[in-house]
Amino acid sequence: MKISRIVEKYVSGITSDEFHRYKSWDNCFLAFSASSQSEVLALELAFYLASWGMYRGSSGLLQKNHLIHKAAVDILYSANNQKLKCNQTREVNRNDIASIVQVKNELAKHYSSIHFTKGAKKPKPISPTDTLLSKIMLGTLGCAPAYDRYFIDGLKEMNMQHTKFDAASLQEIFTFIETNKAEFIAAQKLILAKTSTHYPFMKIVDMYFWQIGFDLSLDTSLIK
Repeated sequence: MKISRIVEKYVSGITSDEFHRYKSWDNCFLAFSASSQSEVLALELAFYLASWGMYRGSSGLLQKNHLIHKAAVDILYSANNQKLKCNQTREVNRNDIASIVQVKNELAKHYSSIHFTKGAKKPKPISPTDTLLSKIMLGTLGCAPAYDRYFIDGLKEMNMQHTKFDAASLQEIFTFIETNKAEFIAAQKLILAKTSTHYPFMKIVDMYFWQIGFDLSLDTSLIK
């Protein structure tokens, strides 16, 4: 499937609605592109996660205010982890896999250390799912796609062998990027022309497989 054509389908949602929820990623990623951190970033991250479905009724995040993310911001702004921040001059590659997994583990430790209660139930820790952690890393550093339902369905549809947020899947994704490098560059140019925003390769990976998975859920035919 032509990457640019699938990505353009995703981008059409952004360009047709100035208040589209997809733009929460742009807002969060731009905020986290600042050279120094601030308490406002915890609020920016919270709203992005809410807009991207992470504050549903069953979520432990829903039982907390935005300051739950303050320690996560500290983790993301550490000197080592800022080296993973993607921008116009920096893309992550397979040599960064160990560092990406390390950030995931640091964030998992933070969120799982926080307990919440709902009604009369006993306190339990917030679950640091692949979906939560990968969405945080996509929205802040741009160094990993978001492993949610539609993205995983897209991976399966395109015969990718690994669907968990781990080193094996990242290896496979980097191979996909390397194999289709020219198409990724073309997609970046298309997005920049339509939105005036630079999207890193991992964001394009996320859009591509997510759109395929979403289309499958609607039982529509994909453009080959």
